[in-house]
Amino acid sequence: MHYLAEHQTFDSTAELNTAVYEHIKRNTYELNDTDRAALKTIARYAVKFAGAAHLKADTLADLIGKSVKTARRVVNKLASLSIIQKIATTRKINGGHGANIIVILPVDQSTMTTREDTTKSTETTDGAPKTTNEPSHSINLSKNHVIDTVPACGLKNALPSEIYSAMARYFESDEIYKYYGILLRAKASVDPTLILEEHPEPFVDAWHASILKRKQRKISRFDDYLYTSFRQAAWTVKARENRGGSLMERFRKAFESSM
Repeated sequence: MHYLAEHQTFDSTAELNTAVYEHIKRNTYELNDTDRAALKTIARYAVKFAGAAHLKADTLADLIGKSVKTARRVVNKLASLSIIQKIATTRKINGGHGANIIVILPVDQSTMTTREDTTKSTETTDGAPKTTNEPSHSINLSKNHVIDTVPACGLKNALPSEIYSAMARYFESDEIYKYYGILLRAKASVDPTLILEEHPEPFVDAWHASILKRKQRKISRFDDYLYTSFRQAAWTVKARENRGGSLMERFRKAFESSM
C-alpha cells in the first residue's frame, strides 16, 4: 500500500474540493491571497490520495511564487487554523528528516487528528523513487481533476443573490470570493451585526461605482478603493437602521401617550 494512503482524509476529489472551499469560506478574515493560493496548490498535489500530499517547502514556494520562508510560514499558519496537518517523515536510508506529509483536514473535524497522530514520524520506503515522494511539475492540473477555482455553485449559494449577480458580471468565482471577503471585512469594521440580505442595495451600488472608476482608470489601487466604498455603504446602512429605529421609537411613545 502506498504510504500516503493511510493519511487520506477524503473519499473523492469532489469531497476534497468542497472542504477546501469551506475552509476558505470559514476563514475569510484570517486568510490572505498567499494563504489561499498555497492551500489550493496543496490540494492540487493531494488528488491521488485525496487530502494527503508529500510536498517540499521549496517546491511549494516555487509554485506560489514566494520565498521558502514564506511558504513555511503559510503552512504553519494553515496548520494553526486546523485547515491542514503536518506529519514529519524520516528517510529510512539515512534517518534524516524528509519533507512533511501535508494533510488537508475535513471541515467538520477542525480539531481532529488524521489516521496517524500529528507528531508521528512516517518512514518512506528505501526504493521509492523521487516521484512517489513528491509529484512532478508535470502533474495534470486539469480542472476536471483538481481544485483550480473556488466552486462556483457553492459560492453562488453562499452569497446574497444581488451581490453575487453584480460581481459575477465581471469576475469568475475566485475573484468574486476575494472581493466578497473585502466586503465582509469592510462591513465588520463598521458593524458586524449588519445583515447583508436585508440591505444589499448600498453594497451593490458601491460595487458598480468602483467598477466604473476602475474602467475609467481613475483609481490605482482597486482593492483599497473597494474596501473604502464598502465601508461607506455599511455606514449608509447603519444610518438607515438608526433612523428607522428612532422613527419606531417616536411611534411607540406617541402610541403610549394616547392610551
